[in-house]
Amino acid sequence: MPDTAAGGGRDTLVAAVDWGGTWIRVAAVSAGRVVRKDRRAKPPSLAEQYTTVAGMVLRTTSGLAQAPAAVGVGLAGVVQDGVVGTALNLGFTDGTDVAAALRPHLPLPTYLLNDAQATALGVAARWPHGTTCVLTMGTGIGGAVIRDGSLEPGLGGAGDFGHVVIDAGGPHCPCGGTGCLEALVSGRVLAEAANVLAEQGSSPLLAARARGGRMLHAGDLRDAAEHGDDRAAGVLDRSAAALAAGLRTIVATHDPHHIVLAGAPLAPDTWFGRAVRTHWDRTRPRWARTQLHHVGDDEDAALLGAASYALGRSTGTRPGS
Repeated sequence: MPDTAAGGGRDTLVAAVDWGGTWIRVAAVSAGRVVRKDRRAKPPSLAEQYTTVAGMVLRTTSGLAQAPAAVGVGLAGVVQDGVVGTALNLGFTDGTDVAAALRPHLPLPTYLLNDAQATALGVAARWPHGTTCVLTMGTGIGGAVIRDGSLEPGLGGAGDFGHVVIDAGGPHCPCGGTGCLEALVSGRVLAEAANVLAEQGSSPLLAARARGGRMLHAGDLRDAAEHGDDRAAGVLDRSAAALAAGLRTIVATHDPHHIVLAGAPLAPDTWFGRAVRTHWDRTRPRWARTQLHHVGDDEDAALLGAASYALGRSTGTRPGS
């Protein structure tokens, strides 16, 4: 967690929530460290989710030396000024003031941000100075822009790199556009490609894994490429080229000191990670001085980032942090 300004209460206890499509995770955080945490499966209805989040926060912070000063919530959806525009995996389909909805169950100052932004704040704490752009790859593509330890959210969606347009005539994206980076390379897209190759019978390894009706995922495509499957390697190479084009756009728009690739699929020792770096080295702007880094999966990063955001907002030492 980045330092706050003098008098900002760095040791103040805050609660953090990582509210995802499968799990809800909650932590009590003090001095940049998780001191207690809990995890529960996300209930199906929104009403149950509200009570679950509130109950987990209260239980996780109960009995500690101080009460939490605020709650930071990283949520898998579009968040603008604390209002969730859409989060289909959670059941939000229109503008919802989640902090207000939580208030009857959780009478604490509550600050919301996108879950990728929360993760970015958590991982970017390793590079506290200058501009750091974080790109996350999981089921989709997310990210954030961090400047001197503080989030640069724009109206809420700044750094949503999954919706940088790479191919204006490309495939449709759920955001309503076409050719977005997320529509060309993401865990979902690579999983779909693996299943298509298996159905076509053009990849013996993938076809064998799909026998019995098993649905393949991006890791199967990677395994096929690493075993010398040319069709799987071709899909991954094209996706890697698209991601490198996205990195060029990040450099052109932000000229950051660092770009951090977050998530296991982007590790430099994987087939895909190596391909991304090969395309980046070939196509990066000649003037670019940006350093490329990787961080692995860290389940606490989103919690630490949400806590940092809440601490900055509640103390007023880092507006928008």
